[in-house]
Amino acid sequence: MAEDAKTHPDVGSALGLLRRFWVFIRPHSAWLFSGLAVIPIVAGMATLRPLLLKRVVDEAIPAGDPEGLRTLALLFLGAVALEFSAMAVQVYCLQRSGHAAIYDLRTAIFRHVLRLPARFFDKNPLGSLLSRSTSDVEALGETLSFGVFTILTDVFMVGGILTSMFILSWQLTLLSLSVAPLLFLLVRWFSKNLRALQLEVRRAQGVQTGYLTEQLSGVSVVQLNGQEGLARDRFAGLGERYLRATKLANIFDSLLYSVMDGISAFCVALLLFFATPALLDDASWLGEATAGTLTLGLLFAFVSYLQRVFVPIREFSNKLATIQRAAASLERIYGLLDTLAEPRDAGGEDPLATWTGQVRMRDLSFSYAWGGAEDEAEAADGPVILSEVDLDIEAGEVVAVVGRTGSGKTSLGRILTQTYTGYRGSIEFVLADGSAVELRELSPDRVRRRLLMVQQDVFLFDESAGFNVTLGEAELDDEDAILTALETVQAADFIRERGGPDCAVGERGANFSVGETQLLAFARVAARSPTMLILDEATASVDSLTEQRVQKAIERLLEGRSVLVIAHRLSTVRHADKIVVLARGKVAEVGDHEALMARDGIYAELYRSGFDEASETAAASE
Repeated sequence: MAEDAKTHPDVGSALGLLRRFWVFIRPHSAWLFSGLAVIPIVAGMATLRPLLLKRVVDEAIPAGDPEGLRTLALLFLGAVALEFSAMAVQVYCLQRSGHAAIYDLRTAIFRHVLRLPARFFDKNPLGSLLSRSTSDVEALGETLSFGVFTILTDVFMVGGILTSMFILSWQLTLLSLSVAPLLFLLVRWFSKNLRALQLEVRRAQGVQTGYLTEQLSGVSVVQLNGQEGLARDRFAGLGERYLRATKLANIFDSLLYSVMDGISAFCVALLLFFATPALLDDASWLGEATAGTLTLGLLFAFVSYLQRVFVPIREFSNKLATIQRAAASLERIYGLLDTLAEPRDAGGEDPLATWTGQVRMRDLSFSYAWGGAEDEAEAADGPVILSEVDLDIEAGEVVAVVGRTGSGKTSLGRILTQTYTGYRGSIEFVLADGSAVELRELSPDRVRRRLLMVQQDVFLFDESAGFNVTLGEAELDDEDAILTALETVQAADFIRERGGPDCAVGERGANFSVGETQLLAFARVAARSPTMLILDEATASVDSLTEQRVQKAIERLLEGRSVLVIAHRLSTVRHADKIVVLARGKVAEVGDHEALMARDGIYAELYRSGFDEASETAAASE
């Protein structure tokens, strides 16, 4: 899977990745620190309980002191209540801060994806993007709730337990810790392998999700061509990669869990084997220092401490796996967030406020492989789509660009709207005072407020018709303004028939015909009243009868603005002020319809070969 991302210095470190995540946690740090503040209480009470048990066994029971037993029992009960109350506060506070941070992260991912250039979406499947904002973020949320911060509780608890153990008997403590080097090596080895496996799990899941999204988007093509079986087998094959990685991760996870349990039991057995003789005043195993000093209560306390100290260490294996999953997810998430986005509008005075709609193109060349670079090495990576194009669009002029498939006409519209950057030469927007602004010096926000594009494949959201006109812009969200825009493009009648601007559009415009969806797209333009309009095969998918209605809507949109018509039907092209014929990325002919027909060149050939109102079909997108 291709990822156009720059690498952050911390990307290889799980802790480094988590440190980067602090920017999302900081706004909710009050809840975080509240949860962390009760950690000493949780750890302290967990350390206190075995000491109370020792006093019961060594003092209250041998002395036959019922009052002392009741007092110790109440203290034990109070320690339990305080520990679990503090734990409840800790979990609530940590989860609240974690969920809020995850909400901010999801929002940041969505906001960033909306700003990514078209080249990124050319290289990255939609399913991969979906998996990063769903499963990867969920894995991170699990870590915040039950992983990285609760490890601090475990550290405090283990520290308190070990301190108490050393105070009670340093000999027994050293005996119990004799397996620590082995434990360290095991945890480190499992950690390294789990990290790699969890990253593979996330990658495999992203690939499978991407394939699923693509197949569901084109399910009609799959069904009409009888490819269900092939798609099913391919999906199963991708699932096997995910299953293999998951199985291996589960094996390592379960092995680490069982090994930790085994080491815990071994330590208890080791303690009993070496310490029990000392209860009988036999110091042959631990030395004379323990003879007569090791009591049954002390042994009880040590067994309890060992069981308690290995619980967080054992759970650490689960939390370690969770952290590794989160690190793998963060690596993918930051791979996305580190991808350079389109520049945004910095505010201030609008440089296109007095733009007249006039555009000057000089020596314009373009290749999709350039990507904004100017060196010849990158130019060799792909074909040159446009080469040394000179073109003028005057204010209020309708310019049509025609040519065979692959001639570069659609690419011209993509460059003007800054969908793709990296052109060579110059494109200047001429202002009212005669000065000009170079396109590459403008942010996409500035350009797209003044220059709009209507494409052949209109996308409608599963919202109301009014929303599909305004796209949620508060300044346009007025019923009268929406109806005015619909009236302008002759779409108000069928919208009223369906209940007005609040009528449901359906998924991808399922409730409307192709012509009606085109009219709604034109209504979007009418609501915004751009200085310049680009029509990219805007009626190529509609029949001739519907086109007459759409054509009237177009004629209204053309009034008072500059228009670039790309591969439009001849009904519009013929009436253009100027027709530009592209051939292999170069300007071959320029003139009006009559002049080009009289010239009997490429345009006349296109006309005679079927480029007319009755028989023209949609050209493939370049």
